[in-house]
Amino acid sequence: MPVHFKHLDSGKIDTTESFFSNQFLRGRIDSGKESNAGFDLIFEEGRSEEWCEQHWKEIKANEMKYDEDVNQYISLTLADLANPKSLAFANQYTVGIDDDAGKIAVTLQEQIKSYFLYKINADFLLLSLGLFRPDSNILGEAYFDKGESYYFAAASNLKSVRGGRSGMSDVLEKLSGGFGKYVEILRTMKNSADNFLSFNFKFSKAEMLDLEASLSQVAQKKQDSGLS
Repeated sequence: MPVHFKHLDSGKIDTTESFFSNQFLRGRIDSGKESNAGFDLIFEEGRSEEWCEQHWKEIKANEMKYDEDVNQYISLTLADLANPKSLAFANQYTVGIDDDAGKIAVTLQEQIKSYFLYKINADFLLLSLGLFRPDSNILGEAYFDKGESYYFAAASNLKSVRGGRSGMSDVLEKLSGGFGKYVEILRTMKNSADNFLSFNFKFSKAEMLDLEASLSQVAQKKQDSGLS
């Protein structure tokens, strides 16, 4: 469900999904990293079924260059930052940036939980390295390998759960292959628009209670583990 909010300057009603989509696409333009670079729209047009079977690797490689779906995924991931229900779910799986999610994954009995573990921590790394760390502009490619491996592991687990490729597994593979590119787009977005999080909205009373309970649980877990 999209979260609606009002722009303070214009009074216009908007949704977080639309807001972040515009911000991210502007970041793509400003960074010079256009969508679908190298994608051939008519690569398979007029080809026989036999030809497609023989050249499936080339077909997949071409499909992986299409990333309008990645634009949507990242926009929705950013929009989830304003949704307390999404944050509460993510907190169940998020580990520290210097921790290894793989050590937890091997203890999980259900592969779908491994998928969520890797996906959520890959998203956490993407947003942290792109937007939220105070040193994000000077980190360079630090942690890029970890982000790539998390997204690839998430895609692999999802394909195992679903018995093959899906639209989501393709998106996760694209994020793995282009992790550094998408971090750089987010960094450009951060640097060129200092108000990329400047929106306000009202939580319902029930949502506020859920958010407060979730934050209290996280704080208690850190306190119990000796973390400040």
